[in-house]
Amino acid sequence: MSEDFLAICLELLKLDLGITHNLRDAYFSNAVKTAEIELSKMGVDLTASTVEDAKLVVDYAVWQYRKRQEDVGLSRNLKFRINNRIIQKVGVSNAKP
Repeated sequence: MSEDFLAICLELLKLDLGITHNLRDAYFSNAVKTAEIELSKMGVDLTASTVEDAKLVVDYAVWQYRKRQEDVGLSRNLKFRINNRIIQKVGVSNAKP
């Protein structure tokens, strides 16, 4: 993950959580990096660093942050988006004209 992409994700995460200070930036930066690593392990390709990639990483990191003390599964919306990204990756590599 590039530093620019990380900075964008960090700002989006803080906006989503309603945080305006930078006192916990180290914690939130690690949350974003962890979300990126976990999504990559699930099979999501985040190498393009697109707007969709940033939004998916941020949404996953926000979900982890908000649900960190609860035993709750991924939201249906987030599961759907992750599965779509995995399927798109597989479909493109095996597609034949």
